[in-house]
This record gives sequence, C-alpha cells and structure tokens, in this order.
Amino acid sequence: MTEARELTPEEREARIAELRARRRARMRKLAIRSALGTLVLVLLAAFAVYWLLWTLGGRDFLMAQIVARLPAGTRLTWEKAEGPVAGSLALNGLRFEMKSCPDKDGQPVPYGQCAKPGTLVFTAKRVVIDPDIRPLLGKLLRLDALDIQGATLELPKSDEPFELPRWPEVLPNIDLPLAMQADTIRIDGFKVSQAGESLIEIRSARGGVDARQGRLHIEQLVVDSDRGHFSVHGDYAPRDDYRMSLTASALLPAPPARTRPRIGLAARGDLSKLDIAISGNVPDKLRALLTLRGKDDPRWHFTASTTALDPGLIIGSGEPGTPLAFDLKADGIGGEANLQGKLRQGDLDVVLQPSKVKLEQQVLEFKPLAVDVFGGHIVARGRGDFSKPEDANFKFSVNA
Repeated sequence: MTEARELTPEEREARIAELRARRRARMRKLAIRSALGTLVLVLLAAFAVYWLLWTLGGRDFLMAQIVARLPAGTRLTWEKAEGPVAGSLALNGLRFEMKSCPDKDGQPVPYGQCAKPGTLVFTAKRVVIDPDIRPLLGKLLRLDALDIQGATLELPKSDEPFELPRWPEVLPNIDLPLAMQADTIRIDGFKVSQAGESLIEIRSARGGVDARQGRLHIEQLVVDSDRGHFSVHGDYAPRDDYRMSLTASALLPAPPARTRPRIGLAARGDLSKLDIAISGNVPDKLRALLTLRGKDDPRWHFTASTTALDPGLIIGSGEPGTPLAFDLKADGIGGEANLQGKLRQGDLDVVLQPSKVKLEQQVLEFKPLAVDVFGGHIVARGRGDFSKPEDANFKFSVNA
C-alpha cells in the first residue's frame, strides 16, 4: 500500500491558494445570484407600483381594496372613475354613507352597539383629486389639488341630552384617522343639511387645509354662501394646550338698502394665556373681548357692548328684527363669575345688577342673580344640577 506523501511547504501553500480561489469564485457566484434576485424583485415591485398607480386596472384594484376595508356601517360608491391614481383621479356620481352611534357619557360607542345609529351621507356630482403618493407611507394623504362639484352633506340628527359647557372640553378637538393636506381646495356647489333642514348652501369655496391628529392649519379659506361671505386663516392645535392663532371674518346678508352686518374675530394664545376679540358692525359697532390667564384655574375677564345688534340678520334669516343694545361685563376665576350689565330691545329694558354665578361639575348656582325688569326687581337664588341630563334637578327661590 502506497503511503501518502507529505506535502512540501510550497505545495501546501499552493493548495491553500487554490482552495481560497475556489471559495472566492463560489462567493462571487452567490453575490451575482443575490444581486440578480434583488434586481428582479425591485423590477417586479416597480412594475407593481406602476401598474397600481399609473394604469386604470391598478386604479380599479386599489379602489376595490379601499371599499373592502371600510369599517362596518360605511359604504362608498361611484358611477364612473376617470384617470389613474397617480394623476388627476376623477370620481363621478360619488356617494359616501357612514352610520355611527352617538357618544355616551362623552365616550364613543362602536357601530352596532346602539339601537338607532345616525347616518351621515355625502354625495358629489364630481370629485377630482391630484394626490402625492409618497407621503401615504407616513399616513398622510397629500393632495396637490381637490375639486368638488355639486356636493351635498346630510348630517345625522343629534339626540344627545342637554349639557352645560365644560372648559376646555367646549373647544373642538381634531381627531382624524388619516392626516390630510390639500394645497388647493376648490368647491363649487355644496349644500349641508340636517334632518332635512338646510344649514348652509356654499356657492364656492377656495383655500387650503392641513389637518393632522390634534392640529389644523387653514390657509386663506374663502367661502361664499347663502349665509354670507366668510374667510378664515390660521392655526389651531388642541393637543398643544389648545394653542390657536386664528383670524376670521363674516359679511352677512341683508335686505336691499340695509347695511350688511360685518364681524371679525381674532384668537391668539393657549390655555395659559388666551385673548379672543370680536368686532364689527351689526349694524352699529360691536365690541367683545375675552381674556384668560392661567391654565388649571384660569382668571378671566369678558366685556361686550353694542348700541344696535340686529338678531334677525345675525342668525341668517335675512329679515331685519328689533335691534338689541347691551353693555355687559363679567369676570371670575374658573367657573365662578361676577356679572353686571344692561340690555335693551324695543320697550324691554333689563338691568343686570352685580350678581354671582357659579358653574362647576354640571351644577349651575345663582349666589344670587339680581335683575331689574318690567319696572320691578327680581332676585334668584339656588342651583340646578345637570350632571344627569335625563333627570336634571332644580332648587331655586325667586323674590320679585
């Protein structure tokens, strides 16, 4: 039997070099295969994205997936779609229905857990969106433009029981499932109604909006409607101590040869320091100012005065009413208020003598409330407990 010959150092080095060369060759082959596989996957993904965003078949597939993933009680339909998703997508004959349960004790109730859900219905003859797809990865629906034509919105009737205002819960929240940013909004024809009664009919609206969880930016929004001509611009961030920097104006309708009421509003600050001012002509000068200082237990001051405010024009009836004049002052800490002022409308004269009122935990107290009216003097003391709206409790005494 032939014995294995021991390799010389030179042969051993050559053998090792050969094995290393084979290993490098195998690694190169694996790297090439991996690169080719990655390239194929990237090409397939790119083709899939192209098909979804730039083809009509991809558009129909995406829209079908959106409809299939809508929550229970929600329905979205349209008569005709035009254009791809990544271009100007137009939906004709759009209809959106959403059934929901009213809140209970200030908390949302899931659909299906109430006897009489309310139904919100939005329709539009034509909606055109020009989306930017990339921000969707961050749950932001960004639209370069949004055009709405011939739309209606039917709001469900609210059956929520009466509740006294709470601070700061009386201020609206911004709670959205998906953030939306629209650089340009164009609306031509939009009717809003509730329980069959018209709330507002918007002839046209132009502006921009950036709505995200807990904050809202409105960019020079101008609305022309049957209720008047409105404009709004600024920021509102309830998640940031209800920080706001808003300006708004309204030019209300009036009969021919009557001065149209004009009102302006400016709000600056947050819960720690807030100033809200209202001014205008309604038809005479109106001035109102509310200031708050302190977050948890704010010290506040309110004044409002005018020599002629026409209620009929302010509420949008379009018909003049009996002018109302008042000069009111109020201040306090938290829910406690000191009141004083005068009010006159036609033959009615009311003098609010220095009075004290307290509102806390849905309990309203008069401590006392004193009023001069009808040539006499009325003093009210007591409390009303609205903590259970369906079973409100009153204990008042009135001396006249």
